[in-house]
Amino acid sequence: MEVTMNKTLISVLELRRLMVDLAEKRPDICIRFRLLGELGSVNFLRVVRTTEKGAVFFDEAQGLVSISDLNFIMQAEIDKPFQGSQPYYHYEVTPVFTT
Repeated sequence: MEVTMNKTLISVLELRRLMVDLAEKRPDICIRFRLLGELGSVNFLRVVRTTEKGAVFFDEAQGLVSISDLNFIMQAEIDKPFQGSQPYYHYEVTPVFTT
């Protein structure tokens, strides 16, 4: 993670790795995110599965939520500390676009 001017930037690859670790090691920790061009999600979501490009989450209010491409996530936060990541801190996500 790179800290610049009081902002913590993480790449999509780091975010994906975090989600895999949450699902495998700490399923009790949830994540909330904001997609490009949208408001942030209200509820924290449990990571169910992470694919090569996307992820599936469980929201107690809405059920399953799917994101086809993690590059559309521009901001993320978790609800408990995990592997050096702070809870309720907005991590800015930098996309990785392939050509």
